[in-house]
Amino acid sequence: MLVLGAAMLVIGVYVAVRPLWTHNATVTGARWLDMAFAIVFILRGVINIRVAMSRRRALTHG
Repeated sequence: MLVLGAAMLVIGVYVAVRPLWTHNATVTGARWLDMAFAIVFILRGVINIRVAMSRRRALTHG
């Protein structure tokens, strides 16, 4: 879950900042859809990382 969360976070950040160096080109064809995609992936990635870290702490601390 930690690896999946990190991958989702990286993909979300990539989609969000890609227009900065591609002269406003989009991945999905619409800017609003790119930003929605990026927000969902970033939030889900952060949630996955937090859950994985809390589970790891719970297992190590008993």
